[in-house]
Amino acid sequence: MEQNTRLQYLLDRLATHTASEEELQELSHLIKADPGSALIDQAEARLLAQQDPALPAYDAEQWMQVADQILMADKLPATRIIPLRNRPFLRRAGWAAALLLLLGAGTWMLQRVHRHGLAPVVAVTKLPDVAPGHNGAVLTLANGSQITLDSLGNGVITQQNGTSLVLQHDTLQYLPGTATADRMEYNTITTPKGRQYAMVLPDGSKVWLNAASSLQFPVAFGGGERVVNLTGEGYFEVTKNAAKPFKVKVNKQMEVEVLGTSFNVSAYANEKNSYTTLIDGAVRVSLTSDPGHKVILKPNQQAQLAGNALKLLEEANVERAVAWKSGLFNFDDVGLKEMMRQLERWYNLEVVYEGEVPEVKFFGEMSRNLQLSDVLTGLERSDVHFRLETGRRLVVMP
Repeated sequence: MEQNTRLQYLLDRLATHTASEEELQELSHLIKADPGSALIDQAEARLLAQQDPALPAYDAEQWMQVADQILMADKLPATRIIPLRNRPFLRRAGWAAALLLLLGAGTWMLQRVHRHGLAPVVAVTKLPDVAPGHNGAVLTLANGSQITLDSLGNGVITQQNGTSLVLQHDTLQYLPGTATADRMEYNTITTPKGRQYAMVLPDGSKVWLNAASSLQFPVAFGGGERVVNLTGEGYFEVTKNAAKPFKVKVNKQMEVEVLGTSFNVSAYANEKNSYTTLIDGAVRVSLTSDPGHKVILKPNQQAQLAGNALKLLEEANVERAVAWKSGLFNFDDVGLKEMMRQLERWYNLEVVYEGEVPEVKFFGEMSRNLQLSDVLTGLERSDVHFRLETGRRLVVMP
C-alpha cells in the first residue's frame, strides 16, 4: 500500500512538472518493477483526458533522459521517440506520450496514433522468436556461377578479366585490373530477405544494399559513363568523375544521374511509390519511358515516382530515408501495413492479414538488431495482435 501511495505521489509530480531528478529516477524504478500497475493505467487515462491548455509544455529532452536510464538498466538497444511538440493534433497528449515512453520500459515503445488520438495500451502476449537480419548476400558472376558471401572470410574470392574481387570485413571490394570495354562483364549482388550488404564498385563508389534488393554492375566501367541497375533499396556514395557520369537505372522505370554525391534510392516492387533522396551534391532523376520528364534534386529533397508521374518533394524526411543504413527503423508517420512490409523484408517473413487491420500510425525509431519477439511485443501494445506460424508466416489480427 505504501508503495502505491508513493507511486501515486510521483505520478502527480510528473504531471505537474514538479518532480525532482531524484524523484524521476525513483519513478523509473517503480514503473520497471510493476509496469502493469492499475495506478499507471489510471494516470495514463487522466493525462489523456486532460484538456487544459495551461498545462506546462511537454519537455521531450527531460523524458528522453528518464527513458535512457530505463533502457540502459535493461541493457536494450535504445529506441528514440520522435518529439511530438510540432504535431498540433498531439500537443495535448504530450505528457501522455512521456508516460507511454516510461511504460515501454523492458521492450521498446513507439507512439501509436489513431485518427482520433492515442491508441490504448493493451495486454501483451508472449510470442515466438525470430532473429533479426544480418550481413549477407549472393554474388552472381557473369558466367552464371554464384558465391554466397555470408560465411566467407577476408581475402580474394575470385578474379575476373584482370579484376580481383576481395572480401574485407563484410564488404565486397573490386580492385581494378586490365578489364576493357571490349570485354565488359556484368555481375549481380543480391540480398535476400533478412540480409543487407555493402560493396565498393570498381571506380571506388560505395553502395549499401538493404534487404530484398539487387545491384547489377560491370566488372569495370568502360566508355563514357558508369551505369548500374538497382532493384529494391540502395544507398550510394559516388566517386566524383566529371568526365564519366554515374547512372542508376531503377526497375526499368527511372534513371538517377550524378557526377559525385550521396543519395538513397528506395524502389521496392511491393511499395506504392519509389523515392530518390539526396543527401548532398546534385542528381537528375528522369523517367525511362520519357527522358525529357525529369527533376533535379538539391540536398534534402526527394523525387517521388508514383506510377508514371515523377514529382519533386521539396522537404524530404532524410532521417527516415537513410535510417536503415545506420541500423535503425524510422517509423515517422508510418502506417501499420507499411511498417509490416519493412519488417517482412528484414526478418524474412511472410505477412498476412486476418480480419480488418486497424488504422494505426506510428512515430519513432527502433533498432534493427531487436529479436522479432521484442518488436511484436511492442506492437501488441496497440490495437494489433500477431500469430507466428510455421514457415515464418506472421498473421496480423485486430
